[in-house]
Amino acid sequence: MGSQALRTGFDLEEEERFFISGVEKAGRSRNTYEHQLRKRKVLVGVLIAIGSLGLVALIIGLAWGLSRRKLDYVCPRSYDPSKTDLVFYVIGDWGRSGNDNQQKAARLMSDVSQCMPPKFIISTGDNFYPHGLSSSTDSQFRSSFSSVYTAPGLQVPWYAVMGNHDYGDSVDKAQVASGYYLTNVTSPDQCTGKNCISPYWQIVPELAASDRRWNASLGNVVTRSFTLPGGQLAAAGGPGGGGGGQNTLDIMFVDTVPLISQYDNHIWASFLYGFKSQNASGIKSQLEQQLAASVARGAKWRLVVGHHPVRSYGSHCSDVSGGYVGTFVGMFVGWQCMHGLGARTAAKVEVKGGEPESYDCRDMDRAIGYALQQYGVAAYINGHEHDQQLIKGFVAVVLTGDTMRLHFYTTGQSGPTYTRSLSPPPPPPSG
Repeated sequence: MGSQALRTGFDLEEEERFFISGVEKAGRSRNTYEHQLRKRKVLVGVLIAIGSLGLVALIIGLAWGLSRRKLDYVCPRSYDPSKTDLVFYVIGDWGRSGNDNQQKAARLMSDVSQCMPPKFIISTGDNFYPHGLSSSTDSQFRSSFSSVYTAPGLQVPWYAVMGNHDYGDSVDKAQVASGYYLTNVTSPDQCTGKNCISPYWQIVPELAASDRRWNASLGNVVTRSFTLPGGQLAAAGGPGGGGGGQNTLDIMFVDTVPLISQYDNHIWASFLYGFKSQNASGIKSQLEQQLAASVARGAKWRLVVGHHPVRSYGSHCSDVSGGYVGTFVGMFVGWQCMHGLGARTAAKVEVKGGEPESYDCRDMDRAIGYALQQYGVAAYINGHEHDQQLIKGFVAVVLTGDTMRLHFYTTGQSGPTYTRSLSPPPPPPSG
């Protein structure tokens, strides 16, 4: 999980900011921040004398303290609630039993929600580390989700896809070999009173009943549609769902784990409703069918959400020969937005020192790359890469008229680190 310094061809927007307590210039915020640092000057000196670990502790402490202050600015000045059609957040690879990094990201989401509240939140998978849930009453659901995202502004529907860790990746092989974790299970009834890791537990009614925000899908493609102003459709969705017309946002949630062929060799592939139980061809067909239906309805926006990247600078997608990634299109946060998949803003990527397991983008591009282009998908959103290619936090997506603005937030900073605007792609060619 090393970080990388990257350059892209995109222009970064510099904006004035909106404070929770009012409108301020970014410069005034910097003065306030510097004043706080001066007040801690003696403490800084002491901790530097102690050593590097002390300095890290100081930085974390300052970030925590500043995140609690009322004057932290969190919303762009350009944000106008009266002119905003829809706001939603995106976060991925987050289920860490409420550790420090997860708590900091949750506090940041809480702060932003006070001035830019989301209608819903998207999770791009790897919802529960290290290897998913082992029952419908697994305590990690509470420690990683319900007890962490407690802010009033985050009490909205969460729509989640599965990641490889939700399927059982990183499970201890020795514990599987000893029978501590069950494999080759065909029915939940066989799991009673036993350790039975499975993505299935994330979609059972009992789990959703314990926290009604939770909506996860497994082994399929789910289309959820949202009305924009002037539309006739209330939020709707389900497998193959959607509806409405030109004032609609359609989001297709794809389980991408079955699309990665190398997973077939992993010990966790035989867990209950695991990799070996899924139908990759069926998932690809469902995606194409649902994208085609969205085009036929005349939806203004189409987004696709999955765990695995189709393009990435990270190790999951760097070919050993150094040549696979080729062209990069979009932006990265640990999730990735693909705009056009080969058109518009493309920048060449030189890949060096790839790793043996760098097959994800290859499999994903073969599985869904063509469909993303063919059906006019405005953005593909994913998780999986932990390279901190741009930020460490979450993304607030704001739809206003014919513009989708993506505000990238990172912990330790008091406003969007990066903002980019997208326009709806042109209608796909008929026939």
